[in-house]
Amino acid sequence: MLRILVIALVVLVAAMFLLPRGERGAPPQTATILPETRALPAVELTDHRGEALTLGAPRDDFTLLFFGFTNCPDVCPLTLRILADARAEIARRAPQFTPRVLFISVDPHRDTPERIEAYLKGFDPEFIGATASDARLEPLLDTLGVAVEKHEHGGEQYNVVHNSAIYVLAPGGDWIAVSTGPHQAATIAADYLKIRQRYRAKQPPPAA
Repeated sequence: MLRILVIALVVLVAAMFLLPRGERGAPPQTATILPETRALPAVELTDHRGEALTLGAPRDDFTLLFFGFTNCPDVCPLTLRILADARAEIARRAPQFTPRVLFISVDPHRDTPERIEAYLKGFDPEFIGATASDARLEPLLDTLGVAVEKHEHGGEQYNVVHNSAIYVLAPGGDWIAVSTGPHQAATIAADYLKIRQRYRAKQPPPAA
């Protein structure tokens, strides 16, 4: 038990020293940490490989979650490029703390797994893409407060309007923070490390 406590303390201290001296203990710059973590619905998704992916399944890493669609002309490619740069910055500063990035399409009628996979490769091959039917996505969107509007133009032609928020999920899928922008890669990286350190500091030590 003592050995486990010592290891946990060493990891926490290491995470703190990854931040510049003036930022240790400081709140995130643009992200907001939730007062209490919130569990998300266990939504059944289909990932970019066509395999089942359940949001909320136990994981060992943190997740940066972003909603969008592959036909998005501006917000999505800009945000995904920023997320790729932020992930690279985190990997440079603290490779053991690098989060996964999960892109969930809100346009399941046009965004097939194959299309999502090809789209994400242009940003970071490690990104995970997923989607689900509108009905399955609805509980998740409602919980996170994601507003999606689809403006019909006849047939398969329509526009999708959504927010550009980035959601931070803890291992296990609980929602712990959100960043509504304006997004900058360096800020996202620094905020993520602060959020991760604060979350870990609040967790009880592992059982012997």
